[in-house]
Amino acid sequence: MQNGARLPSTIILAVFACVAIPFAVAGYELAAFGWHPAREEPALYTAYHWARMAVSASLALLLCWALARHLRPQRAEPMTVSELRFAAASLVGAAAMLGLLVADPLLFNQFSAEDHLLEWASALLLFGGTVFCLAAAARRAGRNRSAVIDSVLALGFAGLFFLIGMEEISWGQRVFGFDTPDAVAEMNWQGEFNLHNIQTDLSELAFYLGTGVFLIILPLMRGAIGDWPPFRRFEAFVPSRAVAAASAPMLFLSYGHWNLLPIQMLTMIGALAMLAFARSARTNGCVGEALLFTLAALLVAIGQIAILILGPTMVEIFDATEYREFFIALGLAMFGYELARRPNDRIAHAD
Repeated sequence: MQNGARLPSTIILAVFACVAIPFAVAGYELAAFGWHPAREEPALYTAYHWARMAVSASLALLLCWALARHLRPQRAEPMTVSELRFAAASLVGAAAMLGLLVADPLLFNQFSAEDHLLEWASALLLFGGTVFCLAAAARRAGRNRSAVIDSVLALGFAGLFFLIGMEEISWGQRVFGFDTPDAVAEMNWQGEFNLHNIQTDLSELAFYLGTGVFLIILPLMRGAIGDWPPFRRFEAFVPSRAVAAASAPMLFLSYGHWNLLPIQMLTMIGALAMLAFARSARTNGCVGEALLFTLAALLVAIGQIAILILGPTMVEIFDATEYREFFIALGLAMFGYELARRPNDRIAHAD
């Protein structure tokens, strides 16, 4: 894809199908069965649900095929040794968490409880990402008009990460011991001082989809449409494939949301994206990187199957979501670190 070129029609059609068809299916299911588009329930395996999985797989294949056709391996910078080690550690950690569920579902539940290790680790990672984004904003401030725009965008990411981190710990409610105002408690599903539990199912679906697109799909698009002028202008704010690798475990920690078509699609797209990254790395002669992404694809596929099998053994249906949110926070923090370290000329373009 050359500079100034239009987006390929295959990519436009694939993206449209991946957006329109899930909306159509959700509308049909709401009208025909009364199923809410955002719900948490045990995974189901009726003939209808198998057919929906086939639809998810078809859409995932369509999107990844369309992007892979235009993937340019030469645009991908090889991962550094530190990035490879960090991503590998993330995959090993995810495998260990899966092993914990097999060995001791009760301990798996305890780690995911409110105010315990995972919740605070997620919040601290997000606060770290906030600091990195603030540093990126400070580095670019005042150089030229483009730099000002980029600085504002970096500040926006800092504010967003801080918001998510504070929501994760209910704005310190249990630390400082303040009560939830009555008006908020009446609306909040858990009676807590936060926004996301006012409509938990919708906020979780939006959060998981939004971060999945940002951390996994956009890095794949970066290699396929990175020369498209609107994308190229803001390419520095798109995570690298290293971030996608470290974030990959977020894809398979889905049990209570597995019946939702968009969540299924995200998992399948993510596994295929890892394979596309592996192929690109092999083309570039990066053997270690190719192996890493191949293992990531296998972990996503095998991990999701394992979660679906082990789901009924979980103490709570939502136990896996706290682990998912940890890897989301890990990916966002790594993106913030990347943003802070990128050279100025890769962020701010001349006017």
